[in-house]
Amino acid sequence: MFDATFFVAVSFFLFVGFVIWIGLPRSILNSLDERSLQIKKELDEARKLHEEAQSLLAKEKRKLEKCDTEVQEILKRASEQALLLSENSKKLLEEEVIRKQKQADLKIIQARDEAIREVRSKATDISVLIAKEYLRENIDDQISSDIIDKSIEELKSKL
Repeated sequence: MFDATFFVAVSFFLFVGFVIWIGLPRSILNSLDERSLQIKKELDEARKLHEEAQSLLAKEKRKLEKCDTEVQEILKRASEQALLLSENSKKLLEEEVIRKQKQADLKIIQARDEAIREVRSKATDISVLIAKEYLRENIDDQISSDIIDKSIEELKSKL
C-alpha cells in the first residue's frame, strides 16, 4: 500500500500545500500584476511620446511648407529685382550711348566750325595778299597804301 508512488504523491501535495501556505502564488500574481502595471505605464508613456512626436512632426511639416512658400516668394522677388536691374542697366546703357553720340556730334560740329574758321582765315589772308599785290602793281604807292589800310581795317572789323 505505501509504495514509492504514494510517497511521491504525498510529498507533492505537501509541497504544493507548503507553497500555497507561504503565499508564493499570491506573490507571483502580485509580481505579475506590478509588472503588468509597469508595462501599461510604459505603453501609456510611449503612446504619449508617440503623440507628441506626431504633433512635432506635423508642426515641422507646416514650418517646412511655410519655408517652401517663403523660398518661392524670395525667388520670385529676386527674379523680379534681377529683371528690373537688367531693364535699368539697359536703359542706363542706352542713355549713355545717346549721351556719347551727342558728345561725338558736338565734337564733330566744333571740329567743322574750327576747320571753317581756319579756311576763312587762310582765305582772308590770301585775299589780302592778292589784293595788296594787285593794288601794288596797278595803283600808285600813296593811293594803294591808303586803300590797303582801309581794307585791312574793314576786314578786321568784319571778322
